[in-house]
Amino acid sequence: MNTRFLESFILVVQLGSFRAAAEKLHITQATISNRIASLEEEIGARVFSRDAGDLRLTPVGMRLIPLGERVLEMQKYIMQLGQSDQNVLGSVRIGAIDTVVHTWLVGFIEHLQSSYPGIEVQLSSESTDRLNKSLRDGDVDIALQTDQLAGDGVVSTTCLPMRMGWVGPGHKGERKVDVRELLTQPVVTMSRGSQPYLVLKDVYRRAGVPMGKVHCVNSIAALARLVRCGFGNALIPLPPVREEVVRGELRIIETDMPLPPQGLIVSYLESRQSDAIKLVAELACQEADRFMRSMPAPFSPH
Repeated sequence: MNTRFLESFILVVQLGSFRAAAEKLHITQATISNRIASLEEEIGARVFSRDAGDLRLTPVGMRLIPLGERVLEMQKYIMQLGQSDQNVLGSVRIGAIDTVVHTWLVGFIEHLQSSYPGIEVQLSSESTDRLNKSLRDGDVDIALQTDQLAGDGVVSTTCLPMRMGWVGPGHKGERKVDVRELLTQPVVTMSRGSQPYLVLKDVYRRAGVPMGKVHCVNSIAALARLVRCGFGNALIPLPPVREEVVRGELRIIETDMPLPPQGLIVSYLESRQSDAIKLVAELACQEADRFMRSMPAPFSPH
């Protein structure tokens, strides 16, 4: 059904005549008459009775009024859907782990600010443990981290994970390595309590090797530099060091022990939810998933 027919019908009812409705819509009275006739043809019944110039609603016309108003209101709502998000206002404080900062965060923020200029973003980079505390303390609005937060009132969305792996200096060979051989050498990983650190502890346990010399660093850039300079091999999520691998500065070391991927969770507190926070959280997870789907082997988790 053409909503212009309903619009004309409602205006005739509100203004009391075809002429007044035509003037309101800046069209001819004949056009209004044609629209009403088309409406009556579509529904198979008359909506007005026209006796000696007196315009009266038929029983069908009476029932059509609330239905037509609802249809026009729904049309208005649908037409505003694309504009509503763009007009969202608010300040959103985003805390992110270093893995996110070194992959898709900067491009996401640039896109967010150009598409939604009314949203002001403040960034901070911390470990997952600190981000979880900052979220609960109200110091950040959205946490991009690795843990599923427990407790009521936390809204969390699980995004696609990142592949975890071993990397070493780029000049070494490409043979597959026994993980126990790697564990006899110094290892570099993320900060204590991080997901890579916990995975590394489990690798030592599964390999039956006592935990050796481990450098814990909370910066991907610093970690990559340490590996390039020979301080040890690293167990880390692979996408953040993709460029270094492509340039030959680092190489991925394949081992005989599979590793779980690093998860990514987007979290915010329901009690502090706003339109801006909800929108940014949804878009962040969409961007994370888009980024991971774009990753080629061997950086993809699948």
